[in-house]
Amino acid sequence: MGQMSFYSADALPRAVTDLEGVLCAGGGLTLFGRGTAARLAIVLGAPPSVPEVPDDDEAVPVPDDEAAPPSEPARDQRDLVVVDESSREPGRPDGRGEWEEGVDEIPDDELPVRDDGAPAPDDEAPEPPDPVSEPEHPAAPTPAVIAPDPVVEWRAHALCCAFRGRGVPADVERLPDGRPIVRSAYRADLVPLAAAWRRPDGTLEVPTDLELDGPRLRLWVLAAGRQRGRAYTLGLDPHARATHEPLLTACQRVGLGATLAGDEDEPVVAIVGGRRQRRLAELVGGRPQTIVDGVWPG
Repeated sequence: MGQMSFYSADALPRAVTDLEGVLCAGGGLTLFGRGTAARLAIVLGAPPSVPEVPDDDEAVPVPDDEAAPPSEPARDQRDLVVVDESSREPGRPDGRGEWEEGVDEIPDDELPVRDDGAPAPDDEAPEPPDPVSEPEHPAAPTPAVIAPDPVVEWRAHALCCAFRGRGVPADVERLPDGRPIVRSAYRADLVPLAAAWRRPDGTLEVPTDLELDGPRLRLWVLAAGRQRGRAYTLGLDPHARATHEPLLTACQRVGLGATLAGDEDEPVVAIVGGRRQRRLAELVGGRPQTIVDGVWPG
């Protein structure tokens, strides 16, 4: 193996600014009060799909010769599948439950933290009530609940530990549709990120001087990295399309030779080629102690 890159996550101490990688993956920042504290949150997993039901006026008439005979019973609730709630996977957190240990992003009081110029608060900002709206993906208007996805659950675990490992308390909560949301406390040391990433109207904007070093890329991989065939992809926010080109440019500046790919609902930065993917693996550092298949590059 060649010499470790100066920009590798293994060569740099952890810092609050590493959480910019979560913003690259679709995270959102919410300011509190007069901008004295900010909260970072990211919703993981795709929203449940809602099947389109045609209106009665748009229903296609069935010809008489194809209609069911009178003796055939109509399809009714006998065709529905009933899910036994007791068969749901045990041991998962109930919204604010604790995760078990096992990911290398567990906080450590002795971890060095590099000075990025962000003001560290004397005390953690008090927990205010949530505002009416936050820059997060809204839950789908449906009572459907998504079954737990092992990859999404692992991401929630790893990100929560990564937040805490950078001195930012965080919890895993649940949206009504079952998707996990990793949410930090309101903190003064997150305000510089909000100032750099938020426009006055609250929409996300990529800083022109964003430097995707190893720690930031590592957080992006934890939140939205995935191997897809010959390409390794980093997920983007489908609701913030103005961020896609700047993030692509930032990836290209660190030698990843990426391209935009995916579709409207799931846009990604795609990294194709063994040399470029090895470069990404070198930057993000060693694999976590616990891992799921297809998530880590290299």
